[in-house]
Amino acid sequence: MTLSVIISGRSSEVRLDTLKNKQMNRVVDSICHRGCRYVNTLLMDVDARRSCQELQDLNADQQIGVLRELKSVMAVYNKTGNCKL
Repeated sequence: MTLSVIISGRSSEVRLDTLKNKQMNRVVDSICHRGCRYVNTLLMDVDARRSCQELQDLNADQQIGVLRELKSVMAVYNKTGNCKL
């Protein structure tokens, strides 16, 4: 089962199959809710990632998955020009 949601302008399909996926989606949504500048900072700055509490709560594989999803989200925003920094 999937659920389409829009949070702070971000459209996403959330898989409702495992706790791990739900946790990762909550982290992505939480980080996206902070805005484009914050997301771009996390993607470009290792120190910012280390201080991000949402990422610290995940294991290494989950962190990589969240960062990949954030890159995908930002690619759409950057392509459409909807992310004003």
